[in-house]
Amino acid sequence: MSVSPTESGSPSWTEADRLAALRSFHVLDTEPEAAFDEITASAARICNAPMALVSLVDDVRHWFKCEIGVGEREIPRGIGICGHTILQSGVFIVPDTTKDPRFADNPLVIGRPHLRFYAGAPLITDDGLPLGTLCVLDNKPRPEGLTPEQSTALLDLARAVMTQLRVRRARKVHEENEARLKRIIDTVPHIVWSALPDGHNDFHNQRWYEFSGLPLGSALGGQWSNSVHPDDKDQAWAKTRHSLATGEPYEIEYRLRHHSGEYRWALVRAVPLRNEQGEIERWLGTCTDIHEAKQTEVALAESEERYRALIQASTAMVWRAAPDGSILKGWGWEEFSTQAPHEYEGHGWLNALHPDDRERAVAVWQELREQGQSGEVEYRVLTKDGEYRWVVARSVPLKADDDSVREWVGTITDIHEEKQAEERLWWLANHDPLTGLPNRTLFQTRLDKALVEAKQNRTPVCLLLIDLDDFKDVNDSFGHDAGDALLRETARRLSKMVTACDTAARLGGDEFAVLLRDPSLLDQGVAFAESIIKSLNQPLFSYAGQSIATRASIGMAVYPDHAAEPAKLLKDADIALYRSKAAGRNRVTMYAPEMRAVTAQRITLRREMREALSQDQIVPYYQPKVCLATGAIVGFEALARWLHPTQGLLTPSTFGAAFDDVELATLVGQRLIGTIAADIRNWLSSGLSFGRVAVNLSHVEFAQPGFADDFLRALDASQVPSQYLEVEITEKVLLDGRLDAVSSVLKTLCDQGVKIALDDFGTGYASLTHLKRFPVDHIKIDQSFVQDIEHDPDNEAIVAALIGLGRSLKLQVTAEGVETTGQAQRLREMGCEYAQGYHFAQPVAATEVPDLISRW
Repeated sequence: MSVSPTESGSPSWTEADRLAALRSFHVLDTEPEAAFDEITASAARICNAPMALVSLVDDVRHWFKCEIGVGEREIPRGIGICGHTILQSGVFIVPDTTKDPRFADNPLVIGRPHLRFYAGAPLITDDGLPLGTLCVLDNKPRPEGLTPEQSTALLDLARAVMTQLRVRRARKVHEENEARLKRIIDTVPHIVWSALPDGHNDFHNQRWYEFSGLPLGSALGGQWSNSVHPDDKDQAWAKTRHSLATGEPYEIEYRLRHHSGEYRWALVRAVPLRNEQGEIERWLGTCTDIHEAKQTEVALAESEERYRALIQASTAMVWRAAPDGSILKGWGWEEFSTQAPHEYEGHGWLNALHPDDRERAVAVWQELREQGQSGEVEYRVLTKDGEYRWVVARSVPLKADDDSVREWVGTITDIHEEKQAEERLWWLANHDPLTGLPNRTLFQTRLDKALVEAKQNRTPVCLLLIDLDDFKDVNDSFGHDAGDALLRETARRLSKMVTACDTAARLGGDEFAVLLRDPSLLDQGVAFAESIIKSLNQPLFSYAGQSIATRASIGMAVYPDHAAEPAKLLKDADIALYRSKAAGRNRVTMYAPEMRAVTAQRITLRREMREALSQDQIVPYYQPKVCLATGAIVGFEALARWLHPTQGLLTPSTFGAAFDDVELATLVGQRLIGTIAADIRNWLSSGLSFGRVAVNLSHVEFAQPGFADDFLRALDASQVPSQYLEVEITEKVLLDGRLDAVSSVLKTLCDQGVKIALDDFGTGYASLTHLKRFPVDHIKIDQSFVQDIEHDPDNEAIVAALIGLGRSLKLQVTAEGVETTGQAQRLREMGCEYAQGYHFAQPVAATEVPDLISRW
């Protein structure tokens, strides 16, 4: 049955959850698969449709896992009908798209493939999240829609698509788990193998091939016996046959041929893996190299138990001690340490230990003696080379029949290199390799600890978040080596300012943090933060003979004044940092509770903007551009407007802050470009003469890969020739550090006939440079110069100079913000060609443009 939008109401899900669910299936941009092809073909056949799709709705597109009769793999999300279907719970049917105002102007309806009929069933997860649709399409209208049987079949096939998606995801997870298990098994320091119920091997892990030197895949089946020592084969086979017959676990020692050519002793174990009926499905086993242990066992077979335990403990430095722990004899200690036998015997060995380790070593040794247990302890020993080296001391009690300790034996092993390696690994894991400062992980640990201690001691803690201003410009202007050098210098200056009990850290990128616990600094928290800014500013940073000015913004938060938990304190400092940057940068801002409300408002605005996009509430309005000589309309500028359900028509002055979100700004740009192209197509189809339409592009859009191609593709989708378009950019776009990307986008658009206009001209410090570097056709004089042109001689002179500059460079010149007859007359007298502003007309909706032109 057909479901109307009013029946479905607002969705119970969020777009973010829906997109997360879609991406969890890992199906986007995959190759065709027969299962989906068959389902799609069945849908087309059952519904007697020439076209059918499995369409997955991404954030910016409809991607087709399978398509029949369409010839495309994806379309922009803004023009797809499936976006309506996913809001429904049943089959969504459009009997005749040309009679439905939602789709009559759709590029897919007025252009290829000229859709007239649509029926789609949503693809819904078990959690109720729609991923896309299974839809059938026709070039002919179907007033009767689908039969009840066809609708039911379409829903059933949609569920079949979801079943295939779940099966596909489960298969992928299974394959990943299998691969992960194999990698884990390959890291085990033992040989791991498996065999069929009849004992024929079907798997060896990597350790087997490293041990044997045999090529991968060898020694499967029964060929493993070829590696067994000839003298051990009969015993090995007998034990194997016994376990296969009885199903008992298997354990045996025999010699295997090593890749070096020698035979080495191995301990082989196996256990049966049984099914629910108790039948053996497989044998799982390990093979451990015990060659050294076996040799030791043979060599010490006739030795006393004391010396056997001595060798088993280790072979570095060996010692014997009385039951009370006093050393009786040591072998190798004299050569290693600075002590002679008479110095280390008894408890004199403690004098060679590092003072910081002595108390701990004594405590461990005393506990082992009291409990009569084996154990070990690590400490540093002063060596003959005059340095302290880390060792590990292991002790084993030799007990009498009454379980009392005839003596202690043990070893001491030099582990200095291993200990240094551990410390180095710890340092690398907890420090930034570029600056040497603690990284985010260590900083978080210290912040957690500082707050715990502050709560116990009732002392304050001050947190500073520091962000280098315009750091990207340094990278772009001087290279990344200069940026790295600046980060190192920043770290050096911060380190000089903090005390031993405080922490300076690099959290990532150009973001640093300082944790203050020193009471003398906490009393002057703001002043200290300002001194950080001053220290980073002066002296100027010098790199490759060039002086580079550096600035920083700082956000402050204090425990307990602002927050008591680490995450909240960090959030408060981050909010204050955002306020510092928004207020002009190069300053310190202390967190205040009202700032969180502003942040919450910003988050709410972004959420509402996303909802507005889903409800098609973000639309272009069009303001005419007029020829001052003739008064005729020569074009329009498309301006973003929000058709707010309760507040009415809103301009970017009320919702522009939402565009700080890169993803949101990109979605709005894509939606507006698609809508503008559709509006132009309508005007062209009706024979309307409207000149060029100017579209404003943000710096965010230039950062998107393939933006120029997507822009032109949107025009092609609506069959709009590019000569009807002009793009307007502000100097913020040109100063954003992506000059190569910006230049490439503008060249691509220019080559296709799109004109380039530089908006707000005259307000930037590098305007003339931009006219020379970029393919600009048109300059728009900023309204701040136009407003006082009748009364301010300076503004009049600036406008006259800009008009003259445009003429000399053969550029089109337009004055913005014209609000009075006097302004228009003065601009015309000065030779300005074009103007726009409220004096001529306010922006109007696309549907009002034809009437505006006819009445002009």
